[in-house]
Amino acid sequence: MKVYFLKRFLELIPIFFAISIIIFVIMNSMPGDPLLQMRMQNPRVMTNDPERMRELREYYHLDDPLPVKYFTWLKSVMTGDLGYSSMYKTPAIDLITSRLPNTLILTITAWLIGLVVALPIGILSAVKKYSAFDYTTTVFAFIGISLPGFWFALIAIIIFSVSLGWLPVSGMATYGITGSWNVFVDRLRHLVLPAFVLGLVQVASWVRYIRTSLLEVLDQDYVRTAYAKGVPDRKVIIKHALKNAMIPIITIIALDIPYFFGGALIIETVFSWPGMGRLMYNAVISSDYNLAISCLMFLAIITLISNLVADFLYVMVDPRIRMGRKGA
Repeated sequence: MKVYFLKRFLELIPIFFAISIIIFVIMNSMPGDPLLQMRMQNPRVMTNDPERMRELREYYHLDDPLPVKYFTWLKSVMTGDLGYSSMYKTPAIDLITSRLPNTLILTITAWLIGLVVALPIGILSAVKKYSAFDYTTTVFAFIGISLPGFWFALIAIIIFSVSLGWLPVSGMATYGITGSWNVFVDRLRHLVLPAFVLGLVQVASWVRYIRTSLLEVLDQDYVRTAYAKGVPDRKVIIKHALKNAMIPIITIIALDIPYFFGGALIIETVFSWPGMGRLMYNAVISSDYNLAISCLMFLAIITLISNLVADFLYVMVDPRIRMGRKGA
């Protein structure tokens, strides 16, 4: 198994460098001059100082050829230097490490909420196919797939924050709250709405995948044989059917992990959540190349890691996958 994962890890390395080249080229091909953005944000300091402008152009390598800029950036990244944010006037690594925990709290909570809600609904929908429950979940699933996440977020704010007043409208904490327990409850109240919106947006498609995958297995001969032998329904579904239906379910659930980080961009913006999503959005809008490239590379790394996690789960569920790769 170690050899299998080592091979899979080594396969990801050239993919990582290919992604880094694509992201770097796209970001540097965007219209606009970063120094022009800096001048617009702080005109008094930078308007009449050509010497300062020349120094900044040299520091950010703005006039270097693209290959030279890429290898200069790559060399800095390998030493842990992600560059200096032209918008926040601070190292990009400090910004990312300060915002990353907030995004991890939001996305992991949302992912768990989506999994806890979608898995039982998808299983029940498949087991009770063509029942009233199945038709009801199918209708709500199609509605959920059709609704954009930002619209769902705005409706949730109007209902639960503005009309009912149960939860905060935005932010991550209330100013002036003291005491460990009060701070914990306050953070939890701020987390509930964005986490549920981000998680439930994905539930609709997960329910459909789980239902379809399980239905294909429930029609297999070995499942009917287990029923004929008098094996209890719960044991047949969990031990025989669900285990063999997990490969496509793992694929969609594991590979959707990057979606939660990408979806956090919209949700964090709507709820003013101080995470990586808002940081990446502001960096792209402000032509802050160092920060934008660092955020996008972080998203690419999350995608590669989720692929590796999916491969690991494949082998755990079905060892024949590893044996097949070994034989090849």
